Amino acid sequence: MNEQTVRELGAYLRWKRKEMGKSLEDVARDTHIRVEVLRAIETGAVPALPAPVYAKGMVKIYLEYLGAGELLPQYEELFSARGQEASSEASFAKPAVTRGFRRRDNRWIVTLLALAVVVAGYLLWQQKGILRDAIDRKAQQTTVEAQVQKPELPKASLDLSLSPGLANEAGTGAVSSDANSESDDLSWLPGHETKPGSSASAAEGRLEITASESCWILVTSEGETLFRGTVKKGETRAFPAGRDIRVRYGKPSAVTVRWLGKDLGRPSSQPKVVTVHYKADGSFSFR
Repeated sequence: MNEQTVRELGAYLRWKRKEMGKSLEDVARDTHIRVEVLRAIETGAVPALPAPVYAKGMVKIYLEYLGAGELLPQYEELFSARGQEASSEASFAKPAVTRGFRRRDNRWIVTLLALAVVVAGYLLWQQKGILRDAIDRKAQQTTVEAQVQKPELPKASLDLSLSPGLANEAGTGAVSSDANSESDDLSWLPGHETKPGSSASAAEGRLEITASESCWILVTSEGETLFRGTVKKGETRAFPAGRDIRVRYGKPSAVTVRWLGKDLGRPSSQPKVVTVHYKADGSFSFR
């Protein structure tokens, strides 16, 4: 079918429509075919029609609407030839770009997410190790401090009424036991008065602690705190031996002890905290 025949068929359909008193808009409303398609059919503008498979159905509906169904075979011949031409051109033509939504390849997003999870897991593992080391160090530090600073025996003020001379020097009748911890002179304690020519006997009647390194100690006797603080390197602290004495050493390997004139050496070769009970009979025991 040539273009002349197609235009003639279209003119005939236009005449049939006007004879029925219908406009293109009326036909479009009744048949649900767009006005542009109806106009292309009536003018023979075949290239303006949709694909043959759709155009054939629309032409059939329009012919039945106008009562001109006898023209359908001629249009079918037209659409068949058009379909063959389209197939031949499509085999050599560049593939058409499909419009609309295009499915995207999201595999790279999954790969990035997986990589992010791996990196986050590694960082968390690394931070967990650092945090665990910090917790362990803190726990060790807390344990040492707890051992060193266990509850002490109740402090009590020493009654200086037994030593009027000290009361006159200090200007008060009572002084805390910590006040004398800053001096090695313990002559103010009962039973520890300094006597001329009695240095040897005094050494035999007391507890002496000499520090080769700085060491924290707590010295108590019958509920009284005689000393609590740090004995510095090269310093010696002496305490009367008229009663039992308990000494808590923060670093026992840093001091040497002399008890009732006997050299006892170091309380322990280990740096951990230890408590020694020195008894008035000359014996001692560890806690």
